[in-house]
Amino acid sequence: MNRFVQIRLIPVIAVGGALCMAGLLWPESEYQRPLTVALNIWPGTENLVLACDAGNTREQRINTVEMSWPTAVMGAFRKRVVDAAVVTLDEMIRLEADGAKPRAILVLGVSKGSDAIMGHAGMESMQSLRGRRVGVEIRSSGEHLLWKALAASGMSVKDVQMVPLNLAETEDAYDEHELDAVVTADPWRLRLRDKGAVTLFDSARSGLEFCRVLVVREEVIRVYPNELKSLVSECLRLSAQLEQSDSPGLDAALRREGFTLKQWRESLQAFHMPDAAENRRLLRPGKGGLEEYVTEMVRTMLKEGMLHRQVNVKGLFIPNFLEEGS
Repeated sequence: MNRFVQIRLIPVIAVGGALCMAGLLWPESEYQRPLTVALNIWPGTENLVLACDAGNTREQRINTVEMSWPTAVMGAFRKRVVDAAVVTLDEMIRLEADGAKPRAILVLGVSKGSDAIMGHAGMESMQSLRGRRVGVEIRSSGEHLLWKALAASGMSVKDVQMVPLNLAETEDAYDEHELDAVVTADPWRLRLRDKGAVTLFDSARSGLEFCRVLVVREEVIRVYPNELKSLVSECLRLSAQLEQSDSPGLDAALRREGFTLKQWRESLQAFHMPDAAENRRLLRPGKGGLEEYVTEMVRTMLKEGMLHRQVNVKGLFIPNFLEEGS
């Protein structure tokens, strides 16, 4: 290579080296992936699944990750594998106690019987379970429901044999007569009922205690404001559509839930989907909303040993993504 060519190459090499160095030193964006939402199967989350699909555009990307049981969803959120998750209020409290910093931005549904304790034919009440084996998912809303049911019957967890069981396993465990009762939720609750299972206790008279909320990690709110606003808006719009027999997303919902159309319609009677106005009321800080409700739940969970430390409920609920007048 002659000297003239060598001289001509010096600027090229210098520029190339500078670009390589810049590539190595340039700070990577903290969030490269789409907004990722974890959820488990429940009829009230079907509008969220459809909303995530509707929210995917060139500017916005939203993914859902379906998990078969609540503690898997909580684990994914806690380990920062996902950015958002659908959880019950007691599960949100547990996540906050673990330092995961969940912030509720939407109430998806209030359980009015969708969560239940199901026993075999011949059982008449929770008293029938004294000394018997009950399958329940530990550290989830199922455990909270079992505690509530036992307390209402003058019993405690010491009066039954708690057998750890994932929510998705409750139907098979019941079918195989491995347990005397299972703590479950729709769609498994409804399918078990149609097989002859007896409802020993359910969430019908539990107020707001077993509602499910969409939570996001605190820092995610700053990173995905457009995606979150779009997601909330679409969820509220699609909630009413899913109640219609000709809804374009109904066939997919029936497949995911393993429901017939008749079962789907029955499942809708077992929970309530708040609209935008009710969401604003529930998420608003102070009295009359979920903040006041959760404050009492924290006291109870601490007293009963279901929570390992105090939780400050201030700031857990954020109504910012609910459009006024929607």
